[in-house]
This record gives sequence, structure tokens and C-alpha cells, in this order.
Amino acid sequence: MMRRIAAVAVAAVILGAILTSGGDGAPAPDATALRTVDTFAVIEAGNVDSGWSIAGGTTTAAMRLSLDDLRTITIPAGTLVAEGGTIPTCADPTAPRTCVFMADMLGDAVVWFALVPADRMRGTERLTLPGLVDMRDNGDRGVLANGWVIPLATPVVRECGDIDTSTLREFITRFGDGRSTSIVDLVRDEIVRVRCS
Repeated sequence: MMRRIAAVAVAAVILGAILTSGGDGAPAPDATALRTVDTFAVIEAGNVDSGWSIAGGTTTAAMRLSLDDLRTITIPAGTLVAEGGTIPTCADPTAPRTCVFMADMLGDAVVWFALVPADRMRGTERLTLPGLVDMRDNGDRGVLANGWVIPLATPVVRECGDIDTSTLREFITRFGDGRSTSIVDLVRDEIVRVRCS
């Protein structure tokens, strides 16, 4: 009887280790903090209802955004807003082409979103974010330090002068501690390039 209990306990520990790994052998960020991003779009115009703000991680009033992919998104009061950590929040989300809308969408509904400043150069084509700290789903998704999970291109171009890395995993291991940036293609909605600092 004691052997069976011990065997079950060992199996539970092994299963827990598998479920909390990043899928590629690397430790994963806290799973409760992960936020999947499946939509990127440049904001062309927007307006907010009176009293709009962010309080306690949610919106206090509705917001409507016209996006560069010709969609109009309505974000109701009470929608989750992701904390960007070291990524700044866009100061004026209603100003044309100055902000990028990032979200986890369920059909037309916004599960959670973030508004980040567009790049100064080629801001309608690409978005620069902090470097990757992990990969998930057999290399299909990359994880930023703040827990945002973003689709990865196949392959992701690795740029680091004359320093060679044989795989993206090696690049993340060497430059995943704030010493790299990730470039998102805003047409493909995926990370296409990583650069060491």
C-alpha cells in the first residue's frame, strides 16, 4: 500500500514538472501570468466614453478603435488590460497611428488587450518588443519576460553581428536576459526577427 502511494506521488511530481516546463526543456514563466497575443493592429482612430480609464487592471468605460486592418473594435467597460511591465503603455490611444493594439480575441470579443507605442520608423509595418525568454508549443510561440506569448515565424531570423547562434533556443539562452529585442511583423502578426543588443 505504501509503495502505491509513493508511486502515485512520484508520478504527480513528474507530471507537474512536465506541465510547467516551457515545452523545450527550459523553465517556463509562471503559467498564471501568461497572456496570449493573437491580434496586432495599428490604431487609425479611436474614441472613449466619458470617464474612461484603467482601474484595477480593467477598463472603466467603453472604447472604440478603428484599426488599420479595416476592423472597428468595441472594448466594453470591465475588459482586462494587460500590464506591460517594462513595455510602456501608449499615452493617447485615440491619436492616429501612434499606438498598436495587442489582444487576445475570441471572435470579435476582446479577452484582454494592451496598447503600446508604435515604432517611430515603419510603425505601420513592424513593432519592436523586448527579447524572448522562452519558447512554447514546440517553437510555435515565444514568451516575453512579462508573460506575453506571441506567435513565431518559421524561421525567426537571428541577428547578432558576427556572433553565431545555431538555433533560436540558443539565441534565447544567450540573450534572453534583456540583451535582445523582438521584431513583430504587423501584417503577419508574428515575431519574424530577434536582435541582440
